[in-house]
Amino acid sequence: MRFFLLSLLSFSILFATSIESKIRHNKKQLSAKKIEYKKMDRKLAKVAKKIFAAKKEQKSLSSKISKLAISIKNSEKEFSLLQNKEKEMSGILEKLNGKIGTKEKKFIDLVAKNFSLALALDEIKQPTPDSVVMREVYELYAKRNSADIASLEREIEGLKSKKSSLTLKKSHIEALIEKYVLERKEYQKKKDKQEKLIKALARDKAIYKKRFYKIKASRKSLEKKLAKLKIIKREKDRSAKKRAEAKRLASRETYSSTKAPKIIASGRSATYSGAKTISPLKGSRLIKRFGTYIDPIYKFKIFNKSITLKAPYAGAKVRSVLSGRVVFAENSGGMLGKVVIVEHSHGLHTIYAKLSRLAPGIRVGKKVAKATVIGKVEKSLMFEVTKDNKHINPVKLIRL
Repeated sequence: MRFFLLSLLSFSILFATSIESKIRHNKKQLSAKKIEYKKMDRKLAKVAKKIFAAKKEQKSLSSKISKLAISIKNSEKEFSLLQNKEKEMSGILEKLNGKIGTKEKKFIDLVAKNFSLALALDEIKQPTPDSVVMREVYELYAKRNSADIASLEREIEGLKSKKSSLTLKKSHIEALIEKYVLERKEYQKKKDKQEKLIKALARDKAIYKKRFYKIKASRKSLEKKLAKLKIIKREKDRSAKKRAEAKRLASRETYSSTKAPKIIASGRSATYSGAKTISPLKGSRLIKRFGTYIDPIYKFKIFNKSITLKAPYAGAKVRSVLSGRVVFAENSGGMLGKVVIVEHSHGLHTIYAKLSRLAPGIRVGKKVAKATVIGKVEKSLMFEVTKDNKHINPVKLIRL
C-alpha cells in the first residue's frame, strides 16, 4: 500500500512537471508565432497600402487621360473650323483681287475706247467742247473707280489681317494638340507602369495572405494547446476547499434570477439570453463589433471574437462585469498588452485585453466581486466572453 502511494505521488509529480514543461514549450512557440504573425501582418498592411496608392495613382492618371482626350477632341474640332474659315477667307480674297483686276481692265478698256481722243486733245492743248465734256466724265469715272478699288483694297487688308490671326491661332492650336498628345502618351506609360505594379503587388499579397493564414492557424492551434494544458494544470492543482469556495462564490452571483442564463451553442459561437450586467468600461463607446466582417485593408473575411470599447479618457478604469476568480493575469506581449481572464459561475469566462496596467493585487487565484477594478486602459479595451470555449457576443451580456 505504501509502495502504491509512493508510486502515485511520484507519478503526480512527474505528470505536473511534464505539464509545466509543455506549457513553457508551448508558450515559447506561441511567442515566436506571435512575432511572425505581427511581421506578416505588417507586410500585408504595407502591400495593401502600396496597392491602394497605386490604384489611386492609376485612377488619377485615367482621369487625366480622359480629360486630355476631351481637350484633344475639342482642339481638333476648333482647328478644323479655323481651317474652313481660312479656306473661306482665301476664296473671298481671291474674288476681291479678281474684282480689282476686272475693274482696272474695264477702266483701261473704257479709257482706250471712249476717252483717249479727249485726253490726247487736252494733252496737246487743243480742247474742243466735246473733249472738255469727255474730260470731265473721265475724271468723275476715274475718281469713282479709284474709290471702288480703294474700298476693295481696304476690305482685302482687313481680310488678310483676319486670315493672319486665324493662321496664328491655328498654329497655336496645332502646338497645343501636339502637347496634349505627348502628355497623353506620358500618362499612358505611367498608367501601364502602375498596372504592372498592381499585378506584382497582388501576387505578393496572395503569397503573404497564404502564409498569414498558415501562421494564424498554427497560432490558434498553439493557443488551444496552451489553454488545454492550463486547464489540466488548474484542475490538478485545485483542492476540494477551493472548489467549495467557488461554489459559495457562485451563489453570490448578481444575476437577476437564481437560474443559470440560457446559452445555446451554434458553431464556434453561442447565443446568450440571460440578465445583462455592467459595462467593463464606464462611459465607453463601441467601436468594433462581434462577428464576421470584411477587413478594410486585406479584403478578406475575419471572425471577430471580441468587441472593442473606446475609453472615455486615458487611464480609464476597467471593472470585472461579474464576480468570479482571476485565472490569468499577465502581459501577453504584442498588440494585446496586459490581459486578465476571470472565471465566473455557469462556465462563463470574461477576457479583458489591451490593459495598460493591472490593478494592485490582481493575480491568478484572486477572487473579485462584481465592479472590482482589475486594471486601466489608455485608448481602448478588447472585451471577450466565452462559455465552454464557445464565444458569446459581449453586447448580449453587458449594458452599454
